[in-house]
Amino acid sequence: MKQLQAILFAFIAILLFSPSAEAARVDDIKFFVENYYYGKIPDNLDSMKTVDEVIDALDEYSRYLSSDEYTFYMAAVGADDQASAHLDEPAITSSMLYGNVGYIKIKTFSAKLNQEIIDQWLALKKKGATKLILDLRYNGGGYVDSAEKFLGHFQGVKDAYYVTTREGSQMVKPIPSKVKFPKQTYILVNQYSASASEIVAASVIDQNAATVVGERTKGKGTIQTFFEFEDGSALKLTVGEFTGPSKTKIHQKGVQPTIKTKPGQELTTIHERILHDHFANNKYKPLDLLDKVSASKTFYLHFTQPMNLRSSETSNKVELVKMGGVAVPIKTSMNKNGQLEITPVKKMQRGGTYMLVVHPGLPGTSGRTTKQGVYSQITVQ
Repeated sequence: MKQLQAILFAFIAILLFSPSAEAARVDDIKFFVENYYYGKIPDNLDSMKTVDEVIDALDEYSRYLSSDEYTFYMAAVGADDQASAHLDEPAITSSMLYGNVGYIKIKTFSAKLNQEIIDQWLALKKKGATKLILDLRYNGGGYVDSAEKFLGHFQGVKDAYYVTTREGSQMVKPIPSKVKFPKQTYILVNQYSASASEIVAASVIDQNAATVVGERTKGKGTIQTFFEFEDGSALKLTVGEFTGPSKTKIHQKGVQPTIKTKPGQELTTIHERILHDHFANNKYKPLDLLDKVSASKTFYLHFTQPMNLRSSETSNKVELVKMGGVAVPIKTSMNKNGQLEITPVKKMQRGGTYMLVVHPGLPGTSGRTTKQGVYSQITVQ
């Protein structure tokens, strides 16, 4: 089993001493294909003379990388700290969304992901996060062992994935962690979520450990490893295929999410659902949808009893929340008809989704306060 792990996840350095570098390189690549490649070995492999000829006969995920290409790849997945320092975008970012919802965007499953995810989640918990959204959209994968560590943070995950190589099949376990995500954890995926992202999505679905939201994923259910050469180049070779713990096939099929959404609406959809459930549990009354309102819309609230809308408490009881974000600044005032006017300080985003929330406790003129909160979803044209 240790040999299998070494094949899957280790980087193998090869020293070439042949006077014919090209011929020696081709011979070594042929050796790796014959012994480790997971796929149909070309019938005429022995007669192939060039690197390109061999690579063109393999699957789309196996390729030969020049020294510069390999260096860039290693930087992108965080394996080379010096090279990674020159990349502009961080591999992971986080923020707090309205409703005590933590949000973490993961660009790639980098070598350093585990500690970064722990740091980000603990920081969000300190700010009050009780629910978590993990964004794996456009995440094309990275290190498989980083996915194993990542899965160790989910409550209820006992198995990571099932893998088959030339040596056989086995169930791979997650790497345990004392730091756990909340039970209310949601994973966003789209058609560009692939490889390690699909390992995570399939694993949590099979074990009911999180809710997956979005589109069907890419369907890259194979695992690659690198065989390095002394000039800095490397062979990226497919060495296995993975499925979910229940052996559901992923390759060329993708992972079907728990909740399907339209492209680009994954975050707003699940944030709206989270808030709807929260308000429903607290007996807020849902109002009719306000559809296709103007970006500079002023909202009017009419009350069935006389209200003291000049009270300083009024501004704390009314909120306009952007789905996938936070409460936006508003101005409130009472008009001559006794209505509360609510105006966004800045225009709302066209095409965006918002929620107008009126919390219990608005003061009436009699000294009593409203007992029930209300909320309404808003779409902006």
